[in-house]
Amino acid sequence: MAISRPELEAALGHPVLLVVPPDADHPATIAVSVVGEPSRVRAAWVRDTGEVLARVGCPPGVPSAVRPAIGTIVEVAENGVSDRVILGRVSKGITAARLLVADPDPISMVVAASGLLAARIPTGIAVVALEALSSEGEPIGRLDHTGFTELRLVAGRLEGRLGSGHGMAAGFGAGDTVADLATAELEAGYAACLPTWLPDGFSPATVRVEPEAAYPFAPPSIAMSWTGDGDSRVLLRQCPGPLAVPELPDARGRAVDLGIAIGVLRGRGRGMSFVVWEAGDRAFGLQVRGVDDLDAVAVMVASSVPAAPAPPMA
Repeated sequence: MAISRPELEAALGHPVLLVVPPDADHPATIAVSVVGEPSRVRAAWVRDTGEVLARVGCPPGVPSAVRPAIGTIVEVAENGVSDRVILGRVSKGITAARLLVADPDPISMVVAASGLLAARIPTGIAVVALEALSSEGEPIGRLDHTGFTELRLVAGRLEGRLGSGHGMAAGFGAGDTVADLATAELEAGYAACLPTWLPDGFSPATVRVEPEAAYPFAPPSIAMSWTGDGDSRVLLRQCPGPLAVPELPDARGRAVDLGIAIGVLRGRGRGMSFVVWEAGDRAFGLQVRGVDDLDAVAVMVASSVPAAPAPPMA
């Protein structure tokens, strides 16, 4: 008999929001929950006796209307557990999802009331994408394989790789250079938020429309640059909706107050500074290079970007 949810919660010491039952090949029950802000999905493999065999916490992830699914592929070989699962979340209102795999048949998943989803993945089957489904069973959003985080817990050691984020401050990405900002706004479907302050001598240079590799159905980013003397450049990328992979302060990046939001400032050497933040219905990434006092300039430019486009002149 499989362990009950109350017994799982007693063994783990926290609420359990989703349960993946054992089967003939996997005797442990998987208890799935969320923790923290921004939320992280976590899972525990538990025997029917209540013994906890393995625990894994996924990196933070935030689904939204424009990026409705996040997912982590977890492989466990620990304390007799040998398992491979997809752990994820979908945005509010989505009640079903499916995992597209190299095998002809997708893996169907029922979504818990909390937006959590989990399912076992057969060993050796390549994952293609995670699709969020409408109530009619039609796909309304897709997370491609590049966006999956991959984690492996083997004999007490956790390793893996993060899924592709949005590259919000990493320079120009894949996409198309367009003639001007008006063209970019027409193609992207929204008006850009632009800085009201730039260092002296900077002028507009390049405008690009850049789709997201991990979310092919999401609105694209608008990336615009301004250049000054020598190789000096300011590059601002923005996309609608919150980031599915939030930018958090850590050993390499510190929080900075931008007035309308708290951002994360990173210096990556080679004469560059980066700021990532979210404000209003938009996420932003700023790169500054080739100027004196890089960090101060990056914060000043970022602080001058409004949360929403300015209203038209009367």
